[in-house]
Amino acid sequence: MADAGLYIHIPFCEKRCLYCDFYTIAGSRNRIPDYIAALQREIALRAAEKFWQRQKFATIFFGGGTPSLLSPSQIAAILDCCFAHFKFNEVLEVTLEANPGTIDGKQMANYRAVGINRLSLGVQSFEANELKLLDRVHSPQQARLAVQHARYAGFENLNLDFMFALPSQTRRRWQRTLQRAVVLNPDHISAYNLTIEHGTPIYHAIQKGELAPLAPEVEREFYAFTIAFLEDHGHRQYEISNLAKPGYEARHNIKYWDGSAYLGLGASAHSFDGRRRFWNVANLRKYLDRLAENQLPEDGSEELTRQQRMFEFAFLGLRQRRGVPLAEFARKFKQPFEQAFNGEVVKMEAQGLLVREADYLKLSREGLFLCDEICARLAP
Repeated sequence: MADAGLYIHIPFCEKRCLYCDFYTIAGSRNRIPDYIAALQREIALRAAEKFWQRQKFATIFFGGGTPSLLSPSQIAAILDCCFAHFKFNEVLEVTLEANPGTIDGKQMANYRAVGINRLSLGVQSFEANELKLLDRVHSPQQARLAVQHARYAGFENLNLDFMFALPSQTRRRWQRTLQRAVVLNPDHISAYNLTIEHGTPIYHAIQKGELAPLAPEVEREFYAFTIAFLEDHGHRQYEISNLAKPGYEARHNIKYWDGSAYLGLGASAHSFDGRRRFWNVANLRKYLDRLAENQLPEDGSEELTRQQRMFEFAFLGLRQRRGVPLAEFARKFKQPFEQAFNGEVVKMEAQGLLVREADYLKLSREGLFLCDEICARLAP
């Protein structure tokens, strides 16, 4: 049994970014102490469940929102509660997402001292006008200083998040951002194609004609350039949007993609135990009220059918550059991979979208650009 992952959602933000569709709250920092107390109660309640008592956790990930709005002592209080209630692997990856505009060198050193050993900085761009478009609260200079401060603080595992294919973005500006990124020598880079999520401010701006999205063929050119550029500079692509130097792949994120169990804590957090997916209320008041009554803040759940589990194994495997492990699929589901999807696999191999390598079936270079469409063809 693979070790599990622990995700802790911190929903607080200075302001909500234009593109964000995660559950976040702007301007409510005074509620952070109440939220931490509720998190500690949720930890104790989940730790009383037999399934999570049997698990050993190998990763902790503070995501958001902006977890760096919590002080190092507040992060330490959450970690101490986790360590008191759950079992952990001796080699533990502990990631904190941080906004370059909400963290300084002293804070970073203190985060490192309380047990954070991987820092993920949400840079998004090194172009001032693009940061303004995205409603980010930091400047390009602050982002560069944050990277330097992280290294001075002792972080030897550093991720930088970027976003491309923004409205009106040019290839030249995106190339400048990537060039500035590799000069800073991060260990891991996440490069996401901007997704226009329904209901977000950027979606409404596009609907009103205030912004114009890039054409799909231009987005594809951006993606191809991004992967080629970063691989030329020492980062290996191991997932659709993630590249790393050897040995610096995000262990926590891999758990989402390889079918491991993960427990999500906090408002809106999702969990998976191998067969059942469940999620918390995406509302701060309801989250606090439930836990004040010592009730789990679960808002819904779904028991995955065999067909759904096969599809997720395929979908998440294809997102990884290694591909789907065919022998493992056959052992897990008592059926060869090709038979499970009504001939679609054979068709897509013939079309050059899927290729075999050793005992893996993976996306071809052409297939990489069409991952969503390919997975839709496999969907139950």
